Amino acid sequence: MTQDKTKQYLKTQVQTASKEQLVVMLYDGAIRFGEQAKSRIDAKDIEGAHNLLVKTQKIVMELLCALNTEEGGEIAGNLVALYKYMYGRLIEANIYKDKARLDEVLGMLRSLRTAWAQAVDNMRKASEVAPLRAGE
Repeated sequence: MTQDKTKQYLKTQVQTASKEQLVVMLYDGAIRFGEQAKSRIDAKDIEGAHNLLVKTQKIVMELLCALNTEEGGEIAGNLVALYKYMYGRLIEANIYKDKARLDEVLGMLRSLRTAWAQAVDNMRKASEVAPLRAGE
């Protein structure tokens, strides 16, 4: 697939995704960039690692800013604290090129991604069943 076709495909994916699916996509991007940063740290590519860690930080900040703390209650409050913690750890990982700090954040991101993906799947299944019940 050419780069232009890939960009168009990704653009279409984002434009047609639900808000919940977009959150999963953000987690996927953060995890992907974080893993790539680890490889760059191993390769002693300081600039490359820095750029990828900054991308990961930006995604975590986007996740933080997207939270609706008024409607989200305690869960949103807990996520605010968690995202702020992850953001700080990513800054430290970037300053020290520390894979252990990065791995800590990646573990949290993977756990949250799994939970979000399961929630999206449950919502999809519930919406498929709801029309059947309405027609009964």
